[in-house]
Order: sequence, then C-alpha cells, then structure tokens
Amino acid sequence: MADTEHHAAQSPVEGDGISYIGIVWFVIILTVVTVICQVLMWVLLRAFQYQGVAGTVSPVAAVVTERQTAEGRIYPDVSAVGLTDGPQPKLLVNEPANLEAFRAREHEALTTYGWVDRNAGVVRIPVERAKELVLQRGLPVRGK
Repeated sequence: MADTEHHAAQSPVEGDGISYIGIVWFVIILTVVTVICQVLMWVLLRAFQYQGVAGTVSPVAAVVTERQTAEGRIYPDVSAVGLTDGPQPKLLVNEPANLEAFRAREHEALTTYGWVDRNAGVVRIPVERAKELVLQRGLPVRGK
C-alpha cells in the first residue's frame, strides 16, 4: 500500500541561503567606521583652524605695485619682488570691460566693410549684404 501520511517532523521548504546575521554585522561595522571617520575629520579641521593664525609675511609675498590699462588688463611691476627683467604676467581684472570691447570689435567686423588682406585683394562685407548677394546670385553649384 502507498504511504499517504505526511511527515510533519521534516520541513519541505528549503532555506534561501542568505546570511542575515552577516548583513546585520556589515551594517553595524559600516556605521561605526563612518562615525569614526566623521569624528577624525572634525578633529582634523579643528587642528587646521588653530594652525590658521597668520605668521610673519614672507618678502616674496609683499604687496606688488600694479598698472592697469584701459582694456582692463593689469601689469604687475615685479621689481618690488626682486625681478627686474623677463616677461610680465598679463592678468585680466575687469572681465566685463574686456567682453564689451570684444563684442564691439566683433559687431564692427560683422556690420562694416573692410580689408582682410589688402595685398591679396580680400575684403570683408557686412553679413546682411552677403545674405542679399546670396539671394540674388544663388549658391554656387558644382558642375557634372
């Protein structure tokens, strides 16, 4: 005869194979390490704050006299630092004025007539006039 009794002592369901205690320990260790790193960073930043007290100024870091041109460039006189020859650094200190001058030059180049290369006979014409000429003459077509 067939065995029809169910075995209650044995569980027919298998485990999922995940170690939940391992996940819990990982989260605990990760939290502890994160807190320790935060505390160490706080201590480090406090130490830097106490070291930030200004000491004596180096002669190399002395105030440099400077000249400023109309287009907003600044030319430091490095003779105050001890250098008397060599190229001078050219730093932008008035960027809005430089941008305005650049836009004015570009607007003039796009809206006026002028020579690009007089020796080669190359001229510049305004964009609006160039558009009119393209509409009148059409675009160039390559022959077959």
